[in-house]
Amino acid sequence: MTMARFRRTSVALVPVVVVPVVVVPVAVVAALGLALGLAVGVARPAWAAAPGDRITSYDIEARMRTDGSMAVRERFTYSFVAARPDPLYWGVPIRLTSGDADSLTAQVVSVEDLAVRMDGRSTRPFLGHQSWWYSAWIGSGGRTPAGRHTYELTYVLRGMVTLPEGRPTLWWNAVFARDEPIDQVRLSLTTPGRTGRASCTVSSDAAPCQATTSGATVSYTARDLPGRSGVTAYAELPATVVAEPSDATLPGVRPTLRRNLAAPGAGAGLPAGAVHLVTALLLVAALGVLVVVRRRPRGARESDSPRGFDVGPARARMRDAGALVALGGLVAGYLLAPRDLLWWALPVLALGLALVVLAPWLAPRPDVDRRHNSVAPSR
Repeated sequence: MTMARFRRTSVALVPVVVVPVVVVPVAVVAALGLALGLAVGVARPAWAAAPGDRITSYDIEARMRTDGSMAVRERFTYSFVAARPDPLYWGVPIRLTSGDADSLTAQVVSVEDLAVRMDGRSTRPFLGHQSWWYSAWIGSGGRTPAGRHTYELTYVLRGMVTLPEGRPTLWWNAVFARDEPIDQVRLSLTTPGRTGRASCTVSSDAAPCQATTSGATVSYTARDLPGRSGVTAYAELPATVVAEPSDATLPGVRPTLRRNLAAPGAGAGLPAGAVHLVTALLLVAALGVLVVVRRRPRGARESDSPRGFDVGPARARMRDAGALVALGGLVAGYLLAPRDLLWWALPVLALGLALVVLAPWLAPRPDVDRRHNSVAPSR
């Protein structure tokens, strides 16, 4: 084998490292940038109420479970005098403090399995969360039409139960302060057993709030709330309800495999079709990498091999490159899962694992046994 042939064989190993380690991560970053760009385009700040806008009814049904989680269904009706260029803003406080407590040690709430319907039709909101709030922007096409519109949201809250005096207790900001006045609020809380004391308040005592207990159900009602008024509900829960430690609850949406697979792109406000399209493109790119690596020049013949040349280490280099790509896929999955974009990391992870497993088949290998690599002394 001539030195030029040797250089060509060495250069053929470049796709094994350069393509997986550079091209694939760049594709993932570009896809993530696309998602973030679209998400920023959808997100809008909450608007100020226009004169005449109001919430005619706000109904909430909550069911407390023995594990401390609470399934919630909200249904409220807005009446808009004019169309809005922004989607409707909805939020849940996810970090709760009492008195002068340190905000870093506050009770942390998690919002899971959020589903939204507008006027009876399922809609995909743009979701976001920061240190204090978990937010959703709801609106077809990123806008809110004029007239009466009914919104229905279902979700699960975790981390709401506390133990201030050794008994499970619920302090719940059930209705956050909105700019629009609310004609009527009705809240129903069902627990696994008989409840103790219960009460409710309206922000700044702007309106009276009444709590009525009947066995395992507590009913809260308030009427004629002015703008910027929220409702807080309090209840002593049965002893069978478990208070989950605050450090076991993460703020915002808890990314689960079920949610990523069932509602891809929900956390980023992207349609499922767009997520599947990018996933397909990444999968095609991964298959292309394998094809390029497979079709590069193979190992040298024994008669062309220089003394001491061994292409066996190419397999190790390929396995190392595959391990790096697989690690990059895991990191990308960790970063993408909160936005329900775990699909995008799967092709990268699959490519890395394929390079590791198929290295003996893909890597160059000598055509003869190494014991023939020695060169007989010349006469």
